[in-house]
Amino acid sequence: MSGVSRPTVALGLAAVALSLVTLVGLPTPLQAVAATAVLVLLPGQALARLTPVTDLALGTLLVLALGLASLTAVSTAMFYLAVWSWQACVVTMGVITVLACMVRARQEVAMARARQEAPC
Repeated sequence: MSGVSRPTVALGLAAVALSLVTLVGLPTPLQAVAATAVLVLLPGQALARLTPVTDLALGTLLVLALGLASLTAVSTAMFYLAVWSWQACVVTMGVITVLACMVRARQEVAMARARQEAPC
């Protein structure tokens, strides 16, 4: 796992863990927090990390925008395909987060290799 940052790994693991916890069931207030994280914040963060944005305010806005946009696209597609369920939506958003983390990890590994191969 050389070259992959801890935030990338933590984000992917959090998506898997919170998706499972949301599906298993929690007391209502905790389930609402976990569902919000899985459905909006984690996918938004994972997708925002694929962009070169460094400004904190713009990055925060981008996390929310990308999270809500991906949730809207997934929910709308599921609705029109007549396969909508909140459980499937949670799993799909978790998968999107993990896939975005895998793409980010690949970018990080490529950047680490480029640094190693660069002449001094």
